[in-house]
Amino acid sequence: MKNRSRIALLMVALFMLCAVSITANQSSSKIITLVDDKQVTHYETDAQNVQELLTQLEITLGEKDTVEPTLDTEITDNMKITIERWKPTVSVDINGEHKTQKTEAKTVGEFLTSLGLEIKEGDVVEPSTQEAITDGLQITVKTKEVKTETEDRPMSYSTEVVETADMAYGETKVTQKGKNGVKTVTLEKEYLGGELVNENVKDVVVKEEPVNEVVLKGTYRANSVTDVFTGESYTYTKVYDMEATAYTISDDGWSNKTASGMTTFVGMVAVDPNVIPLGTKLYIEGYGIAIAGDTGGAIKGNIVDLFFNSESECYQFGRQHGLKVYVLKDQNIDVKAERRSY
Repeated sequence: MKNRSRIALLMVALFMLCAVSITANQSSSKIITLVDDKQVTHYETDAQNVQELLTQLEITLGEKDTVEPTLDTEITDNMKITIERWKPTVSVDINGEHKTQKTEAKTVGEFLTSLGLEIKEGDVVEPSTQEAITDGLQITVKTKEVKTETEDRPMSYSTEVVETADMAYGETKVTQKGKNGVKTVTLEKEYLGGELVNENVKDVVVKEEPVNEVVLKGTYRANSVTDVFTGESYTYTKVYDMEATAYTISDDGWSNKTASGMTTFVGMVAVDPNVIPLGTKLYIEGYGIAIAGDTGGAIKGNIVDLFFNSESECYQFGRQHGLKVYVLKDQNIDVKAERRSY
């Protein structure tokens, strides 16, 4: 009977010891919140400090990872421990839009995929998608985009000149005003990085035809003659039908002297002053602009003697009858200057 009482007492003592031990153990456990790279987890732990907790949880820190609070901080109930995992920082420019962010990607291609960007044919990526990610890497992406656009463009009108003898020479008159037309142009435009790099015309539709401008240009000249050598037209006041001869400088030393005092040149002609006064500006058929600057004993009446530079030219001209000689309205013409255009 005594042995049974002893055994019962022993069992009660053992039970009490275990209960105290369990209570003591429960009182040493603490609840903590662990944030590992933004992933939140709650733990119950009996670790004494942060380092011991990470060891228990088999959490490894990288060389550049940071922990808050520090590893030697004592664990307290309801403590929050934050681990910031180091990631390289990358700058990326996508079609002119710039941003900087951290990434876990190993290559440029992986990084762009993490952004939801699909690289297509014609896109430009620098550096290449195979380039390894490094801290501070600068990435430029220019995507290709093809758009079909339409735009209205002006169609320039033309000017039609109609010559008419019903108006004086040089006079003009607009009989129909010009008006630009309009055409719709369909364009295929290629953009790279938001910038236009090429465009092709795919279709053109005329919406409104241009209206040409019509201008009347007068050609009528009162008593006018056109120089066959220069195309210049001259107004005249009188015309003679004359007999024409030719002369040049002789060896007597006097033929370079003229009755008017001028020296001879091609364009100088001898006349009868009773018919054509000296100094008169003329246009002579087949000879051109001239000035009546000389006389001659054989030059009487409707005869004109034309100066040439050589005897061969004189022989070639010979003697001509019915040559028309025009007295010009503009007597201020510089004959020498005009003949430089011959």
